[in-house]
Amino acid sequence: MVSGSKSQKERVAFSSAEPNYYKVLGVPETATFKEITAAYREVMKRSHPDRQKPDRREAAEEQAKAINLAYMTLSKADSRRVYDIEIKATAIQDQIMNRYVGGFVPSGAVDPFAEALRRERSKEERADQRRADRSATASMLIVFTGIAVLVIALLLIWALLDALISAIA
Repeated sequence: MVSGSKSQKERVAFSSAEPNYYKVLGVPETATFKEITAAYREVMKRSHPDRQKPDRREAAEEQAKAINLAYMTLSKADSRRVYDIEIKATAIQDQIMNRYVGGFVPSGAVDPFAEALRRERSKEERADQRRADRSATASMLIVFTGIAVLVIALLLIWALLDALISAIA
């Protein structure tokens, strides 16, 4: 097993580019120690480098390293707690980035971290959202109509001035 070359203090914060250790082992975030151990053994049986063909052995070694790291992190209560906090912090940061910057999740894609933190909106919240959407639409329509009327008025004034200047000259 890989014991991880970094101590908890040296460990760099979890990034969304890292694999989700729960998904690597195929267990839910609420899994017990026994479930994590059983899943680890099952996954290692299937993907152990010694059980692979020579051409797939190198990829299997990398996969085994990821599986070992996932198990080492999730099997210890302290490191699992730190990992869970990092996942939640990353999910919140990703939500903030998605909201204010557009984020890096392609449109139509589902952000797995955000889905875990999102709750179902109440009937009142949905009604408030519809009212806010209607209000925003009405505001945009009023602004667009005002700009269109202004442009038309400026065009008419310009046409009248052009006609006056050509009539005088």
